[in-house]
Amino acid sequence: MTALLHSHDADGAAADARRRTSVHVRGGVGATRVDVEELRAIDALLDGLRGEVGHLESALTAARRDLALDASWSPALAAAAQSAVEDALDGGWGVRRLGDEVLELLLSLRYARLLYEEAELAARAQAPGPSWTGFLRMLLVPHEAVFAVADRLTLVGRLPGMEPTSTLGRAADALAEIVNLVHGDDDLPPDGIALDVAVRELGEHGQNVVPWFLAPRPFSYDGREIDPATLTGAQRLVIPVVTAFHSLTGRRPRSADDLTLTVSRPSEVSPAPDLPAVVDSLHSVHQDHGAVPGTLEVRRVDHADGTRSWTLLLPSTQAMAPGSRNPVDNLTNVETYAGLVSDVEIGAAEALRLAGVRPGEAVAVVGFSQGGLVAMRLAADPLVRMRYSITTVVTAGSPVGHLPTPVGTEVLHLEHLEDPFVGLDGTSNPAEEGRTTVSRSLATGTTGVTRLEVPPTDSHSIAEYARTAHLALEAEERSVTHLSERLADVSGRPGDRVTATRFTLERG
Repeated sequence: MTALLHSHDADGAAADARRRTSVHVRGGVGATRVDVEELRAIDALLDGLRGEVGHLESALTAARRDLALDASWSPALAAAAQSAVEDALDGGWGVRRLGDEVLELLLSLRYARLLYEEAELAARAQAPGPSWTGFLRMLLVPHEAVFAVADRLTLVGRLPGMEPTSTLGRAADALAEIVNLVHGDDDLPPDGIALDVAVRELGEHGQNVVPWFLAPRPFSYDGREIDPATLTGAQRLVIPVVTAFHSLTGRRPRSADDLTLTVSRPSEVSPAPDLPAVVDSLHSVHQDHGAVPGTLEVRRVDHADGTRSWTLLLPSTQAMAPGSRNPVDNLTNVETYAGLVSDVEIGAAEALRLAGVRPGEAVAVVGFSQGGLVAMRLAADPLVRMRYSITTVVTAGSPVGHLPTPVGTEVLHLEHLEDPFVGLDGTSNPAEEGRTTVSRSLATGTTGVTRLEVPPTDSHSIAEYARTAHLALEAEERSVTHLSERLADVSGRPGDRVTATRFTLERG
């Protein structure tokens, strides 16, 4: 808010050099306290001010109309009065501009309040676990769950940029437009927060589809120990779906013998000396920058003192059909989301081995979307931890709030409030000393620019996440600068030699 109020000079003219973009940082080595009640009070005051500005604009518009009608009585006086009214409406600090500024400030504060309220709820609220009463209720009155989840989904409104092609899709799109009209764009939470709420509600009801209360605690599946008590409702809903798919196809990642890994010729690349550069380097494992589908990349950094470190880059989802030849698919998404082993995790661990990573050498794992899910799973896998020293994990646009923080690893999450994918975890990321979350609204995050429709091509974009990383560093938040320095020690600084090797995963 302070950045907005000080972004104009004394005459009301915009001072672009002083414009700043706001990011919200939670967790990490820095400590920030937020008074949510105070944010609510300021929200109410700004909302009231917006109404008063609207009334004033209406009064001035009416006065301008009346002056035009009465101008013939005294043209000179009418012209002076009309000029004053025009200046009051559209001048440097006219009512219309004031209204825009108030709306921008209101939305920026409101989105921040919603973000912190969601984080506080995730930290304090204990979601109900599975029970025999919940199971019976789901069997007898399933429509209650449907209505509850649908009610939460109405907060999502219409995802901008989505162009439906089927009749069903167009009908859903029209319904969402009606929701937007009823709620009002400025009253709808950003899609990432709205989906958090909807997914949490879905998990609380959906977990009762299966009698989880009968499951032994803990139990092993595919080489992974699972404790139902530590799972979220959404994970309890997803795990039976994954196990059913494994049973029907006869293929589990731990027992699969048809996963191949093709190694490319190493090439020298420039060091990525800070957080934005590391995030931007994720482009190299995506098809729009020439990478073969299923590509991971391992970068070896040879430092001037003779030591080595490594960076593993993991891509986002590339294949929609689960179980396709490209393992960077939706099967990996649901497996990793559930906390299970996936082919991409197995391939990533093998890529580190083939690259020559030695025990004790620092490894940073960086992932976009699905890649962030895999990065969190990889860093927490006890077998991987026995062999490799994963010191840092960076995720961008990844729904990972439900996954535990890997012990001994510092984690940084980059999230956009309008990114629908980050809301699929159904919870806010925990604010812990070893875990930092940087959030930014693309709708209100830049003073002087407000846009209520942010398409996923912008909100879920590597380039935009690299910009968010740059702005977070520019804000000099202690948690972000600390992690960026730690990351640079691994990813390489100017003068270090960096060699990149691509590994392409494929199922038989």
